[in-house]
Amino acid sequence: MSTDSTAATMVARMRRFVIEIQQNGNFDLIDELTHPDFFDHTAAPGQSPHRDGVHAIMRYIHSTISEIKIEIIHSISDGKIVATTKVLRGKQVGDIFGKPATDKMVEMRIADFLTSEDGKFKDHWATISAVQDL
Repeated sequence: MSTDSTAATMVARMRRFVIEIQQNGNFDLIDELTHPDFFDHTAAPGQSPHRDGVHAIMRYIHSTISEIKIEIIHSISDGKIVATTKVLRGKQVGDIFGKPATDKMVEMRIADFLTSEDGKFKDHWATISAVQDL
């Protein structure tokens, strides 16, 4: 597979992860798209850096923010790493990351960097902004 087609595949896989899992809450796809040896190098203290941590954080976000919509700003890959910037928006219905529930629209800006092995995401690094009221 050429670097271009590998890069395109990684971007497509990332877009699928963002829309189907992060936005739409299809948690059953997490194991399909993440490697059994997945490791989040930027997991929060107390959060598992493994695949079970992906399940936990996705469920947590969906329990505290409803009506989630994610705008992908950039998603690029060199065939080894995929980098994505996005904005998550939704209605804050529960306390999230220490911020009390407001029942108002909020947003978070996120940058993700992931490697891939055997067609699944393996290593992850991220930066996430504070949850901001809109």
